[in-house]
Amino acid sequence: MNYHIMIQDKFLDSFIADVYAIGEENNNVFWFRGDKGETNYLTTDKLIEYLGHDKLRLKNKLQSLNPTDTIFIHWYDKWIADLVYDLPNKLIVFFWGGEMYEEPFWHHAKWIYDKKTYSIIKKQSYPKIIWQKNIFKTIRTIKNVLRYPVIVRQQYEHKKKQVERIDYIICGQFNTGEIEKVNELYPTFKAKHLAGYYDLNFDLANEINIKAKTSVVIKILVGNSATEANNHLEAFEKLKRLKDVEIYCVLSYGSDYYKRIVMLEGKRVFGNFFHPITDFMPRKEYVEFVNEMDVVYMYHNRSQAWGNIVTALTFGKPVFIKNENVLKKYITAIGIKTYDADLIGQCNLESIITEEKKNFTDNIEKLKKTISNEVRLNNLKEIMTVYAR
Repeated sequence: MNYHIMIQDKFLDSFIADVYAIGEENNNVFWFRGDKGETNYLTTDKLIEYLGHDKLRLKNKLQSLNPTDTIFIHWYDKWIADLVYDLPNKLIVFFWGGEMYEEPFWHHAKWIYDKKTYSIIKKQSYPKIIWQKNIFKTIRTIKNVLRYPVIVRQQYEHKKKQVERIDYIICGQFNTGEIEKVNELYPTFKAKHLAGYYDLNFDLANEINIKAKTSVVIKILVGNSATEANNHLEAFEKLKRLKDVEIYCVLSYGSDYYKRIVMLEGKRVFGNFFHPITDFMPRKEYVEFVNEMDVVYMYHNRSQAWGNIVTALTFGKPVFIKNENVLKKYITAIGIKTYDADLIGQCNLESIITEEKKNFTDNIEKLKKTISNEVRLNNLKEIMTVYAR
């Protein structure tokens, strides 16, 4: 039997549907972390169980598994990694990104966040010296701050052991740059790479008629969430001198504190041409929203927003992404062109939009060979029948 420990996220309804689509529903159990109703992302009518937040209860459930059962983790953070570390079961992890790149947070922060974003985060959440009337309390806070880098190092060493525990890791077939990056960050990493991914909206987007550009104004989608890894403030700096553009930012999930900063800065820089999207959209509605955009601009240093990027490419939209983002290498390996996010100010966007329309048919065929429903389900069937047995 396969046991899936999952976070409550928008991709996982469709993953469960995929398991049913390949006829493996009787061999898989779906456990969601947290309580029912914590998010509005899950609408599946399939049999699932909510685990709550009681770590001891989950540990007892896991220890009752048969040693031959396979455990799938969808978001391999420290919380769940500690629980499965000593179990004899085969461990298969679906790769997301943040669980490897933003934990421990301060170990990775310098390369994940650009300068302005990093300074905001540090001001908000890095331990600070608090001067108090009681000198002994002040001394205690000074010691804690001075010791904090040691704690972060200890957290990292612990994470290395957790990463070493993984038997198989699942991400796109040609996404070798991701595997190399994890190896670079965690030399203990030795998991075998399996081809697989969640539903990235390719087939859904492929069924929708592409919206033609009807205005002189260019609509630019910036980022995918109200999470700091988007580096919105630095992105705005790159975009602020562009003429005849409107900026759209999806801020429907993430940090409320960071969302407020992005909204204030976006309004300051772009005025009425800035459009924050703060309400969560169902999948089809969101795909249609991306169809309305002319350009997609992602300023992450790490892999993120892959679903948004695939949707945009399926609609023939030009995608701007940083060269250091390993997704750029992945997309290039598929055979599709993207543009350097740092050089957008030097680009003729109208010409690029026209060029991508010409590349559209070829790009669709390349995507179909790598991330279509058929390929995804075949990958999943192989994982379930070969590696999870």
